[in-house]
Amino acid sequence: MGNVIAVVSGKGGTGKTSFAVNVAVSLCALGERVLLIDADAGLRSLDIPLGMTDSLLFTYADVISGSVSLKEASVVHPVVRNLRVLTAPATEAMCATLTRGGIESLVRRARDHFAYTIIDCSAGLREDILCFAAAAEHAVIVSTGDQTALRAAQKTSALLRELGVSDQRLVVNRVRERLIDEGASATIDGAMDLTGLPLLGVVPEDRDVIICANRGKLLLLESRGYARRAYLNIAHRLRGERVRLLYGIRGKLKGTY
Repeated sequence: MGNVIAVVSGKGGTGKTSFAVNVAVSLCALGERVLLIDADAGLRSLDIPLGMTDSLLFTYADVISGSVSLKEASVVHPVVRNLRVLTAPATEAMCATLTRGGIESLVRRARDHFAYTIIDCSAGLREDILCFAAAAEHAVIVSTGDQTALRAAQKTSALLRELGVSDQRLVVNRVRERLIDEGASATIDGAMDLTGLPLLGVVPEDRDVIICANRGKLLLLESRGYARRAYLNIAHRLRGERVRLLYGIRGKLKGTY
């Protein structure tokens, strides 16, 4: 039985989709078989950073309706062969007939065939997204150090707990040391205190993340920067391994295991 992880964020701009892509690829680099689901109907965007814009035809709605199988609908990444991608419908209206039971059935099938299923949920939580999140046994809440993002993360966490998702962890993304030093961004400890969540990892701001995403290139293959190392560390930690939380970021968390 595989692990199903909902990647969520209370607001846009946190880098949630980049996180989902790079952690999925990092898990694949560690030898895991991964399914990456784009659950953002109407605004689907996983195809762009993956370089698969013209490759994804069938959607998770087609699988739930029984039109095609999960294997037929999910597409193997052209470079990372142990990564399969399942896209979202082009419009929210195409999800109107989906039920919670149908989404749970899809997630069960994914769990049976993949070591990790990463569900990239939309910013904010619509009804269909709530169903995906509730079907996952783990949630990673992605936030920046901005106060508005952290407040949204705290509210999202509370909602997920109401849905029965108790295993939640925080990722502080796009961390800029200078802003922390100037008091313009929350410290890592402050982010944990504000959200009430245990820390899974910290990803520093890195221009390579944006460049690779816009070009449809994989950060893991194109960069040797701190963000790449941070994603690999998070992948190790998701597997239950004791590794460093972060590289190259000053503060008392540097070197924490």
